[in-house]
Amino acid sequence: MKALLSREGVPFTAYNVDEDDRAYGDLIARGFRTIPVTVFGDRTIKGFDEPALMTAIADWRANAGG
Repeated sequence: MKALLSREGVPFTAYNVDEDDRAYGDLIARGFRTIPVTVFGDRTIKGFDEPALMTAIADWRANAGG
């Protein structure tokens, strides 16, 4: 996940839910219990779903000037 986002030039913040109780609480609040989960604004992508991630990246670039 990190490699894909880095390669595509997408800034990101990674959270370790094993070490960060707040991040774990956010994961649970979003209705997930497994990782990875990637959040692009109001879009949440579960797992390493490369087509969904690439679509989100393209939308981010179009809307945020990325």
